[in-house]
Amino acid sequence: MSKPTKTSEQELPELTPLELHRIVRLPEAARLCGLSEDSLRRNHASKFIRLGPRAIGMRVGHVLQLNKAR
Repeated sequence: MSKPTKTSEQELPELTPLELHRIVRLPEAARLCGLSEDSLRRNHASKFIRLGPRAIGMRVGHVLQLNKAR
């Protein structure tokens, strides 16, 4: 069996500007950029978007920029 690859090791397809503006919840953002939710909360809270009283999200474009910066 082949071992699963991390998102950071996978090639991501080119995304349209509309897809880059899409907002994903924090668990999905953490999966996309390869950081833990806690690291996102500590180091990148300025990029958060409040979706509701308890829901927090980030734009896909910001998440992917974090992935490239690593």
